[in-house]
Amino acid sequence: MRSLQDEIRQAQQELTCPICGRTFELRDIHLRSFGKSNSFEISVTCSRGHFPVILLVPITLKEASRVGKITKAEMKQVFSEIDDLTDSLQQNTK
Repeated sequence: MRSLQDEIRQAQQELTCPICGRTFELRDIHLRSFGKSNSFEISVTCSRGHFPVILLVPITLKEASRVGKITKAEMKQVFSEIDDLTDSLQQNTK
């Protein structure tokens, strides 16, 4: 199993700012929490002042990469479920 440092470094190499496309430096990535379900949450902030991105990253990124790209049908399902929420997102994630 790779170390947390390795996973953060890989995330740093693969992530870009969704606004300007800039790649992040290690100092731009902050560990927010470490979950029991083999995942950790990081926040990434662009040094050009763009909004922070918060990601839930699986510990074993190799497993996630085997899954493949997100399909249009999967995206429609996610958007549909978000549209159907009646409470705040915070209440639904508890």
